[in-house]
Amino acid sequence: MLEKILDLGKFLAATLIYIVYPPVCPKCGEIADDYGALCEECAKKIFHVSAEKNLPENLSGVMRITKYREGTRELLLRLKFENDLSVLPAIHKILAEVSDRDEIQNFLAGVDAAVYVPIHKDRMKERGYNQTELIFRDWLTAQKIPAGNFLVRVKSTPRLFKFGSAERREILHDAFKLAEGADVRGKNILIVDDIYTTGATVSECARVLLGAGAAKIFVLALASDFGE
Repeated sequence: MLEKILDLGKFLAATLIYIVYPPVCPKCGEIADDYGALCEECAKKIFHVSAEKNLPENLSGVMRITKYREGTRELLLRLKFENDLSVLPAIHKILAEVSDRDEIQNFLAGVDAAVYVPIHKDRMKERGYNQTELIFRDWLTAQKIPAGNFLVRVKSTPRLFKFGSAERREILHDAFKLAEGADVRGKNILIVDDIYTTGATVSECARVLLGAGAAKIFVLALASDFGE
């Protein structure tokens, strides 16, 4: 009897919380089905799993999960520049939603290890975390892809959104180096990043990894507009 009363109490408490603080879409603020979940309309706009056709020459494939401007822009800006970690459950649900898609599984086939695009120590001190690692760490574990800190960002660079492709390549030249003790020889490496814009950042990462003996480099980005 006591157990039933306790269960009823938990149910009533959960119901009260749901009524007072209903789950809302982290993107638009409308009522959602679950806490951290996107509403149906935002989910329709966000998912754009597809591959980039115009690849930098040192990349063997680039896949995006969402569109940036029409999808995850607000979530990523809040995470990167407002230190708003409350958006992470929504981002993790996005990743979970696409995990079993054939496009994703085929893209990941043959990948030996993953690397997060590193941020400079000054940016890490300012922000307190690498947002790309927070986005992808648990998902990569679920996909059974080991993630390593194979790269170090040795050059502090300005925020790149206001620069064009050529300027970005110049700014990022020699911005990364292989981490001490990292061994990528003969491995197919997956670079994960939050946003893919011109490809300059991941291409520079790929240059270092290939120079250290990596076989092929693939990129998975949470968001990109692919120049559309």
